[in-house]
Amino acid sequence: MLLAFAARSCSAHFGLPALNDPDELMFQMAAVRLIGQETLNPGWFGHPATTTIYLLAVIDVLVYAVGWAVGLFASPTDFADRIYSDPSWVILPGRLAMVLFGVACVWLTWRLAGELFSRRVGIAAAALLAVNPLHITYSQIIRSDIMATVFMLLAMLAALRIARGGGRTDWIKAALWLALAMITKWPFAIGGLAVLGAALVQVRGPHSDWRRQVARLAAFAPLVGVFAVLLSPYMVLDSETLLRNLRGEARAFHLGATGGTALENLWWYITVPILGSFGAAAGLAIGGGLLMMARRREAAFVIVPVLIGFLAVISAQTLIWERWALPLLPLLSIAGGLMVVHLLDFLTGHSPRALAHGAAGLLVLLLAVPTLLRFSSDVHERLNDTRQLASKWVAGRIAPGSTVIVEHFGFDLLVQPWRFVFPLGKVGCVDARLMIAGKAQYAAIDSGRGGRSNVDYGTLDPAKAGTCKADWAILTQYDRYAAERGRFPREYASYARLLAQGEIVATISPEPGRIGGPIVRIIRLNRKRPAPG
Repeated sequence: MLLAFAARSCSAHFGLPALNDPDELMFQMAAVRLIGQETLNPGWFGHPATTTIYLLAVIDVLVYAVGWAVGLFASPTDFADRIYSDPSWVILPGRLAMVLFGVACVWLTWRLAGELFSRRVGIAAAALLAVNPLHITYSQIIRSDIMATVFMLLAMLAALRIARGGGRTDWIKAALWLALAMITKWPFAIGGLAVLGAALVQVRGPHSDWRRQVARLAAFAPLVGVFAVLLSPYMVLDSETLLRNLRGEARAFHLGATGGTALENLWWYITVPILGSFGAAAGLAIGGGLLMMARRREAAFVIVPVLIGFLAVISAQTLIWERWALPLLPLLSIAGGLMVVHLLDFLTGHSPRALAHGAAGLLVLLLAVPTLLRFSSDVHERLNDTRQLASKWVAGRIAPGSTVIVEHFGFDLLVQPWRFVFPLGKVGCVDARLMIAGKAQYAAIDSGRGGRSNVDYGTLDPAKAGTCKADWAILTQYDRYAAERGRFPREYASYARLLAQGEIVATISPEPGRIGGPIVRIIRLNRKRPAPG
């Protein structure tokens, strides 16, 4: 647990005060809206992330209360001014909350594996998840995935108790935890397969009261729905926003995340997020563990259906995201832990003591070294991002009073004596300092983006290009559109017209194991040179 906490908290401050994951600001703006407008309506239900937004609002209030008590903030207005100019005040506490949820995932993995198999399997499974680089990365970003995984694991623990003859209380707990998982992120409804499997275990039992189990199962789904509405009532009360957000989330393609066929997507999930984070040796252990789990009745009915369900659903989508594999990681860690303990027992029982200890040490190295190497690489890349390196490069090189186009949330640049313009969809380029001073609300930004998945110069309405007159541009998305110009010809053409008005004076590129982030192009623009038609 200490290892899990240390691994997730050591680089949680990455990028600040700049935000390298734009969704973090969107979640925080929704939380600030709750406080500022004195409402419980999150105003956004895309994930739906209701629990995440509520948690952030509580954290923001606590930050203000503590800061006011020690004299850091003079008033709520002063607090709002601070967080709009430097979101670190609320982003870092929010990230630390995600760290705690990530550590809770490790603990619940230990609990679930321990109850299914043994304490040793639980420790091995927890160890695999504690050092998993992908899980570490998303445990320090404000998103809904890790929180939903915690609620799913709690529901699965309740399902295991149901499989062992649990009573009404366990059914109620399973419904509550599953409802919390769903209102955190919709696809986690798949966790309900664990409850279905648990009910089947009971029905197939020799002394089962199958009528009672069927009745409880029939009441389970409505109970989940009741809990979901009670916990997130505005999904019903503000159903118009809910439907609009769901339509916005349903996209056929996305820059850098467009998938292929279901089989191609399945192969990508197996090779990139899963094997890429666990390593080849742990991957082999997971494969063997899954075969063993399939022969154990409780695991076969409670764990395996959820694994298959998630893989089937995410593989069938048109988009592919690493984070969609997060709910799989604890369950795969249990499979890997089961196989590791089996191998250790085999070595201990069939080899001389010295040879067994040596083979066990080699096994641990094969499992640990790949993940620890990637963990070290990820930390270096997170703490040395191209966007922050670009901020250092431009400092002292751009004259005071210049106008700079910035298309990422570069709050670290606000100390510079420049005017910043930010491309905002159908609105055009807006003055970033004026937006901050006016405490722009998420609704205004969402309206300005006009349904676009990305907010950058490429998605700017071409008719509004005249609002982006500037002396410099710091571009973080150009190369991504250039790599997919066939799919995004209009967006790439917008960048091409902008680049034709100036020259690239610096390019800052990522380097594996050292520097993370996108390729950043720093452009010196010539205002007198007309844009080509």
